[in-house]
Amino acid sequence: MNQDERSVWDLVESVSFLFMRGYLAARARAFEHPMPMVRLLAQWDHAHSDAVLLERELAIYRSLRQRNSAKQRPHYAPQERAEILQLMRLRGWSCKETAARFVIHPNTICNWRKSLRDKHKSESVVGLPPWNKLHGGVRWLVHEMRQLCPERDFGTRTIARYIIRSGIQISRTSVRRILEEEPPPQLGSHAPPLRTHRTFPTHLVRPQKPHYVWHIDITSLRLLWLKLEVAAIIDGCSRKIVGIRAFAKRPTTQNLIRLIDDSIEANTIPRFIITDRGSQFQRSFHHAMIRRGITHARGPVRVWQFNSKVERLFWSLKRWWRVSLMPPNIAEIQKRIDHFVAWHNLYRPHASLGMMTPSEVELGIRRPEPIRYTEGSDLEPNISIKRQHVGGDRRLLYPVIKVKPKHRFVA
Repeated sequence: MNQDERSVWDLVESVSFLFMRGYLAARARAFEHPMPMVRLLAQWDHAHSDAVLLERELAIYRSLRQRNSAKQRPHYAPQERAEILQLMRLRGWSCKETAARFVIHPNTICNWRKSLRDKHKSESVVGLPPWNKLHGGVRWLVHEMRQLCPERDFGTRTIARYIIRSGIQISRTSVRRILEEEPPPQLGSHAPPLRTHRTFPTHLVRPQKPHYVWHIDITSLRLLWLKLEVAAIIDGCSRKIVGIRAFAKRPTTQNLIRLIDDSIEANTIPRFIITDRGSQFQRSFHHAMIRRGITHARGPVRVWQFNSKVERLFWSLKRWWRVSLMPPNIAEIQKRIDHFVAWHNLYRPHASLGMMTPSEVELGIRRPEPIRYTEGSDLEPNISIKRQHVGGDRRLLYPVIKVKPKHRFVA
């Protein structure tokens, strides 16, 4: 733009400014006119001019969004989607016209309207109701558990499991969202199904009653310069550790048979026992199980899923073992492992068991349905929490949560 063109634009802007000032002065005088009809015309003119200017302003923003690709355009929040659908009804727009005004595809508007008719998808359009907010006592409990149990293995999923066991309904996402908030002042999942190979017999992989199927396996542990071997037996239904023993060297078949006999004496005789294809589980072990009335089933080669329950137990055991101080004595190590067994069976809830402990599943104990405490509801939770350990081992921790619901009295 040269100097002559710039002077022309300056002249046009000056003339427009003078015209606008005169127009506004005339309209201001019309607002104060004694005749009601003139004042009404002034108000109509003011509303009409504002609508035209706002439409021009929206056209600029709309053109700016249209130049961006679909992936770079901002997404509308659920409350904004509800506002768009309300404007569509009030203005009488079609889906195509609404999509053009808000720079989205017409199919998106149609999907929003379909979601309103589906109770499972309506939250994506209207959002969650405000009365669904968790009670302040539950929010305090989440922050208090994080303060009492800051360990790495005590994550949001574990916190949610313990809270559900205490009788309060909460999800892992709610725990994560609450931990991101400021802690409130102190107040006074389906687990995924076990994926197994389709040729696996269901009565072995998913037994329906305790002590019907046992799993046995061996793993290696290191302590300074020592290498230990640990053999464990776990119940396939309740995940209870029915027997575990540490050995200074690789256990033989007779050692494992003796461990099974001790487990049978402390519990009962299982119908099946599942092993891998190790050297300890060959013909002599098979005949020993037949003499005891137990059917021996060996898993396929290189298919660890068939014996995955005891493998998962070894994973937890090694995770606890790496950060624990162990004396270089087999008898003392066995005593510490027994503490781990007590914690695992009595106080550790399992996601595959519906947040129940192995002992509760074995005894058939059923937890009450969790209650969702919200702000403004009739029930007021009285929550207390403390941290305890098994055998003095701070790694074998479990929180004790007590909830006493009481009715809120309205004056």
